[in-house]
Amino acid sequence: MDPIDSSRFLYLVPAAVNITSCISTSGGYGVLLTWSCPSGGYESFEVKVGRKRSENGSLCGKGVTVSDLEPAQSYTATVTTVFKDLKAQSLSTTCHTESTAIIAGAIVGILLLFILVALLIVFLKRRRKKRQPKEVPKDLVCSCPGDILAKDFADHVRENEKDSNCGFAEEYQQLALEGQGQSQITASALENRSKNRYRNVLPYDWSRVPLQPLQEEPGSDYINASFMPGLWSPKEFIATQGPLPNTVSDFWRMVWEQQSHTLVMLTNCMESGRVKCEHYWPLDAQPCIHGQLQVMLISEEASENWTVRHLQLFHMKEQQTLSLRQFHYLAWPDHGVPYSPDPLLAFRKMLRQWMDQTTDGGPPIVHCSAGVGRTGTLIALDVLLRQLECEGLVGPFSFVKKMRASRPLMVQTEAQYVFLHQCILKSLQKPAPALVPEEAMYENVASLVYENASAIMAHESEVSASGC
Repeated sequence: MDPIDSSRFLYLVPAAVNITSCISTSGGYGVLLTWSCPSGGYESFEVKVGRKRSENGSLCGKGVTVSDLEPAQSYTATVTTVFKDLKAQSLSTTCHTESTAIIAGAIVGILLLFILVALLIVFLKRRRKKRQPKEVPKDLVCSCPGDILAKDFADHVRENEKDSNCGFAEEYQQLALEGQGQSQITASALENRSKNRYRNVLPYDWSRVPLQPLQEEPGSDYINASFMPGLWSPKEFIATQGPLPNTVSDFWRMVWEQQSHTLVMLTNCMESGRVKCEHYWPLDAQPCIHGQLQVMLISEEASENWTVRHLQLFHMKEQQTLSLRQFHYLAWPDHGVPYSPDPLLAFRKMLRQWMDQTTDGGPPIVHCSAGVGRTGTLIALDVLLRQLECEGLVGPFSFVKKMRASRPLMVQTEAQYVFLHQCILKSLQKPAPALVPEEAMYENVASLVYENASAIMAHESEVSASGC
């Protein structure tokens, strides 16, 4: 028998490998394990990292990647040399996976949370937008710093009423110079001076309501009227003076050009023996003619504190008709305030119901005598009550300040400023007085409409210059 070559036998016996490195990979979800080639024989290598096992053919020196591990963990790793039916296991080593995946996961989670919150905000805004009667622009006119929460408004009023309304006097004094210094060139022009009822109430050039100019008539584009901000738009209302004898035609031109369905009159034609406003609408079924416009009284319904008139404006050249209503409040003294908030709140509620139904026309036209005191108070009351409904807060000071930036002297007296607060407070304390249903208010109008429809036909072709 030949002697056994012991050196050859040793070469065929698998030897344990030496693990040279274990590097974290895949952002912390795997490791790359490398080792040196063994001195003895080998066919393949079995790799074990924690409970994960992997086969690596017969290659050594290049290593093997073990995946599906947890980040920021420690694992025991071994490499076993396999040759024939023999195995030799290496010494174990400890592999560490990185925590990058946890950080990345946290960042992704936070980003997803922000995205979900943003989507929720967009959803809620769209839902709120659908519930609102009109589209809300990006820059609401209201919601200014210093506005008052509804629950705090009563305390605000009580505090300002102390010491004979000292707080209100201080607030109102801060409004005195608001809007002053703005250009009033058009209103001051020589050809327009006679169209202004009062020399100290002139519309600013930037906010005035321009008329379509008439041929060869200098200043024919001018009327003492201003666009006013509201809750939804910077031109939600038109504030104007009561027409003069020489501006009645201009007044009706403005109504026609603006296609307004609503007139609000807050003065009487005569007050304290002085003319405060020209009588600009027909007294009866006989129409009035102003240039190309024919004005007809369709119906009239009077109550204790106001009268509602249904008017029709007919453009004789264009052969088109505009239907509108005039809401005439009778119980508001010049430079003063009504005896109680209740009638005015009821009037405003009726007016708002009408305006919400007539959204296809131009801005409501509001006037008193000068178009600043009573006019400004009613516009402010309507806007601020809607602000309360929409936002749960109210800003009388900030809104009057905004109005005065568009037309001078809006809310002309301190008494009117205080009364504005009293009306808002009363509306918060209890609902406004119930209105007479519209059907009942106009239940006797049918015959009048028929009679006046006949009058329209009788006078359609008549072009009379006789004023009203």
